[in-house]
Amino acid sequence: MLHSGQLDIYSYRNANAHEIQLVRLFECEELRAYMLVMPPGSRIDAHIHENEHELFDVVDGEGTFEVNGLTFTGKAGKCVFVPAGIKHSLHNTGDRPWTVRLTCQDRLYVRHLGKLIRRAVRKRLT
Repeated sequence: MLHSGQLDIYSYRNANAHEIQLVRLFECEELRAYMLVMPPGSRIDAHIHENEHELFDVVDGEGTFEVNGLTFTGKAGKCVFVPAGIKHSLHNTGDRPWTVRLTCQDRLYVRHLGKLIRRAVRKRLT
């Protein structure tokens, strides 16, 4: 069971890594959060998540987001929302690690209704 509380996101990052790091911060039902650390020059090529919305919060460093053909500069404090089904990519254009908190939420469909009802009943009974 996930308990509410605080996370020190900086404790999850290895600023000396030479590969892209993706560290899970938490997962609860349809909501998940990760710490993404991209070394200078690294990129995540264009891709699509058909059933997942993503929210990127830039914590540190600088890079670029390309979302549905539009390019955004990502500096600390910038948030970029990518709805499910939209093509996007990331590129660290800076000279130090680019640290981004990534929050993902699954898109829900009618076919998930049974699972959601069972989960709600279990929560009420426990």
